[in-house]
Order: sequence, then C-alpha cells, then structure tokens
Amino acid sequence: MTEFEPDGLLRDVEALRRRARSDRHAFRLPLLYFGAFTLGTAPLYALAYAAHTPPEDGSADGVTTGFTSWLLAGETWLDLVWLAGLAAGAVLTVWWYRRHGDSAGIQTSARGPATTWAVAGVAPLIWFLAPLVSLFVWFLWPLFVRNTFGLLALAFGLIALARTERSRHLWIVTLLYTAAAVPAVVYDMQNMYYRLFHLFGFTPETMPYGPLQGSPVLLPGLILLVGGLAARKESRA
Repeated sequence: MTEFEPDGLLRDVEALRRRARSDRHAFRLPLLYFGAFTLGTAPLYALAYAAHTPPEDGSADGVTTGFTSWLLAGETWLDLVWLAGLAAGAVLTVWWYRRHGDSAGIQTSARGPATTWAVAGVAPLIWFLAPLVSLFVWFLWPLFVRNTFGLLALAFGLIALARTERSRHLWIVTLLYTAAAVPAVVYDMQNMYYRLFHLFGFTPETMPYGPLQGSPVLLPGLILLVGGLAARKESRA
C-alpha cells in the first residue's frame, strides 16, 4: 500500500458523495411551475384593478366600499388563486420528487416544503375572514393589503426546499427571488414603474395603470423561470 492510496480513497468517497447529492436534485420542475404560475397571476391584478375603478362617466356603478368592495373587486379570488396555485405546486412537487427518487434510486422528501406552501397560502384568508386573528396580529397588515402575500408564502417553501436540497444553485435562486418578493409584498411596486414610464413621456392621463398592477409579480416570476431553465445536473466528476 502506498502513501497515496488513502488520499485517492478519500477523493473517490467525496466524488460519490457529490454524485449522490447531484442525483437527488429535482428542483427544476418546481421552479419552472412556480415561475410560470407567478407570471400568470399578473393579468389578474389588472382585472382586480379594473373591477373597482370608477367608470369614466363619473357614475358610481361598480364602485363599492368595505367588505363588498373587497368581495367584488377581485381580492378574494386573488387569494384563492394563490392558494390553489400553491397547493397544486405542493402536490406536483411531492409527486415529482417521488418519481425522481424512483428513477434515481435516491429519495428526497419534499413534504416539508409542500406543507409550508399549503399552510402559508391560507394565511391571507384567515386574516380577512377571522376578525379576532386580525385584531391580535394587526401589525402584520402590510403583508396582506396588496394581495401579494402568495409571493412570500412561496418564498417560505422555497427556503425549506433549498435547505432540503442543499444546492448552491437553488439557494441563489431562492435568495434572489425572496429579495424581489419582499418589496412586492410590503410596498406598492407600481409606483416605481409609474416613475419609469413618466421618464419616457407618459402623463397621468396616458399612464397604463391597469396593466401595471401586475408588475410586482413579474420580476419574482422571471427569477424562478430563469432559475429553473438554468438548472442543470451537477458534474459527476
């Protein structure tokens, strides 16, 4: 036995460890699904905005206040759409990881991230439908008033998935996504686009207010989509 054999054995073990970790990575499909879903919600925000915009003739038709406004303006089904999308993504992720595990021979549990997506997606509905909950956690109102909490719920699940996968690529995508999602949840990102359009000569009369209502979800969705498309199997060397 030479003095170099132990080092070679350690290198072989490390290579096998990297290969096993690479083989169990299966996060590309969840990233692609959630990226496409997030981008797909953008038109819904424009529809919700149009639902509570006063008619140009100045009449009060279609303009409501309070609970009726929330119910008719589209905010209710926006939260339901996010919940449905997160739940569908959770089921898809669990199924995909099981299928990938059967194929690769290395099983990774996705129950933690899936549960996080499903549970966190219910938070806006609890906030709006349970007055006592709203009373005790009133300080969380910035998270729910813009109907973009689904972005944050998605981030929670991605963080759980990144911890499970221990992939540098997934962590980078998750951190970039979270950095883009948090401002979209707590701030009216449309204001930034209004200023940008103003630089290009748009006036308040010509500003496309309706289409820009979906702008907060565009960057987070694109990050996930690009991250999913860029995901590739790590080297087995």
